[in-house]
Amino acid sequence: MMKKIKFFNSIAGAELVKNLLKEHGINASVQRRGLQFPGDLGDSYGADLFVPEKDVKKAEDILGEEE
Repeated sequence: MMKKIKFFNSIAGAELVKNLLKEHGINASVQRRGLQFPGDLGDSYGADLFVPEKDVKKAEDILGEEE
């Protein structure tokens, strides 16, 4: 089961953190909010970042170190 750990104002920001977590062995996923149109990054809607429940603490520790 996946758990939302953070909301990002930009999809690009969420994707960057997703890649960071992947480097640490965490299989995160990004769920975009709102509708997206061709050529639209959808950044006005933002995105949620999800990780497996078993990795929540590790992901939060990694995010805490990055801030």
